[in-house]
Amino acid sequence: MSLDHADVVALLDRQTGILEQITTGVTLPGVLTGIATTFEDLVPGCCCSVLLVDPDAATLRHGAAPSLPAEYLNAIDGLTIGASAGSCGTAAYTGRPVVAVDVRVDARWERYRSLADRFGLRACWSTPIRGRDGVTGTFAVYHPAPHRPTSRERHLVERLTHLAAVAIDHDGAERERRRRVDAELAQQAAEAADRAKTDFVAALGHELRTPLQAITGFTELLGTLELDRDRRAAALEHIGAAADHILAIVDDVLDVARIEANALPLTVAPVALAPVVDDVLAMLDPLASAERVRLHVLAGRPADLLADERRLRQVLLNLVGNAVRYNRADGVVRIGWALDGGRAAITVDDTGPGLAPEFLDRLFVPFDRLGADSEEGVGLGLPLARGLTEAMGGTLQVCSEIGEGTKVTVVLPLA
Repeated sequence: MSLDHADVVALLDRQTGILEQITTGVTLPGVLTGIATTFEDLVPGCCCSVLLVDPDAATLRHGAAPSLPAEYLNAIDGLTIGASAGSCGTAAYTGRPVVAVDVRVDARWERYRSLADRFGLRACWSTPIRGRDGVTGTFAVYHPAPHRPTSRERHLVERLTHLAAVAIDHDGAERERRRRVDAELAQQAAEAADRAKTDFVAALGHELRTPLQAITGFTELLGTLELDRDRRAAALEHIGAAADHILAIVDDVLDVARIEANALPLTVAPVALAPVVDDVLAMLDPLASAERVRLHVLAGRPADLLADERRLRQVLLNLVGNAVRYNRADGVVRIGWALDGGRAAITVDDTGPGLAPEFLDRLFVPFDRLGADSEEGVGLGLPLARGLTEAMGGTLQVCSEIGEGTKVTVVLPLA
């Protein structure tokens, strides 16, 4: 017999629900479980399974089987596709339905007969699932007694295997789409990294050229002219400052490399925060004066952090230095801290122009200077500051808004 009106209505209702699952992103095992359950509900007393073809290994892998024992499913997972490989392995091999009315006497079940007996499985018929690329799986129906499928059951399986093929093809297409998107994103990231490295080389060359020219120029001056003591001392001071600048750049590059290699040496110990902040502000006061920026401390309660003192100072120098350099004339840089739950939150905020949201992620890409060619630097300050902070067990976050300035928050554990 073919499907009666009740079957058609019930099947249509189930098909609609399953198609909704496919289009709304339900996982393939979830969709296939719904398909298997549909047949089990319409034909009581049977158990269904869906196996998926692994084309690389020429095997069948578990897809869904809501009512079969887990031990049986584990035993047939990875079933070899072949001419006498039970109902499913043979159906996948021949591309035609395989009916084993009684597995105890069916030659194709010789290797799996004892397994079926152990779980009370007496009959099994399997239908290949045909997708865009050929056979993509099998739909099997098990019975606890010898059984030959009726015309009604064959019609139901025909409908459901078509639905399973749609689900499997959709899943494959979606995985291929995600693979292409991931590959495209990886390519874009690689290209961005290459551009950043190119920009870094250019910026590094620019940064090194100025101090090297100073060293060369003042060295020639010392060698060709008779200078009085004061002018000689000034020339030597310029040479020393230029050399220190070069060393600082090299140190930053090496620190970034050590952080990426997880090989940064740290000496973590209790560190009083306030004296470190005072040191940083004293060191940056000449720069702030030159840039016409005021430094303001919002001192919190006395706090001892668990940190590497030298690296903590380096982080704050980077953050406050950036806040000064990228501020506006007559702007303000505020540094403060608050204690909460065994951690200290140190904030550095400025009255600069702020950043658009699309630039925030790029702040932490080494060598990416966000097009700030008019400012000194090689684009390592914030990546280095975050790397150092995380190496000390903390976090660093940036909030910024166009026209409202930028706020950086460093959270570190208290001692």
